[in-house]
Amino acid sequence: MDIEFFTRFLAAFFAMLNPLAAMPVFLSLTEGEDEASRRSMAITATIAALVACFAIALVGRQVLDLFGIAIDSFRIAGGILLFSIALTMISGARHTSNSGTERERGQMERVDNPAIYPFTIPMTVGPGAIATLIIFSEQVDSVAKAGVFAAVVLVVVGLLCAALLIAPLLDRMVSQTARTVSIRIMGIILAALAVEFVITGLRGSGLIGPAVE
Repeated sequence: MDIEFFTRFLAAFFAMLNPLAAMPVFLSLTEGEDEASRRSMAITATIAALVACFAIALVGRQVLDLFGIAIDSFRIAGGILLFSIALTMISGARHTSNSGTERERGQMERVDNPAIYPFTIPMTVGPGAIATLIIFSEQVDSVAKAGVFAAVVLVVVGLLCAALLIAPLLDRMVSQTARTVSIRIMGIILAALAVEFVITGLRGSGLIGPAVE
């Protein structure tokens, strides 16, 4: 098993889906619903997230090829996007690529079942998560790595599902301070990974030389 690939992908993907931060969002979107309805929406959101993640991993590169976008160019653009999201995580703000604009949030409040839209797309599987999935899926060059990739997606989405199912209980147990600290830490990790994406893309494009040992 490729430990380095596993840990890097796990850190980046967990930071993007961020189950702890998803809990209050899910609770606010399902406010007024009974426990059974919330459980049903949590399961629906989990299935939708899984389908979206694997679909992106399978066809993401083909979409890039369709538009003539090189993977190194996408690494640079994805790295810049992830870095901007990381900065908002560190500062405590919410990036509009995931939370939506003010007008979009107004439309979200009128959705009867928010499990798929807006919770799964674009709040959970948003541009940052899409970029992460495509960049790491491009590194899958063996059956073993494909298994590792699938395992990371299943683990992180599974943690998201667990967080949503017990969100009402955890919301009372986990303090705002703990959630804030975890988001800041994940933001720093994501920023470092984003810089690495940009550097790898620049090297692949021949714009900078290889690393000096």
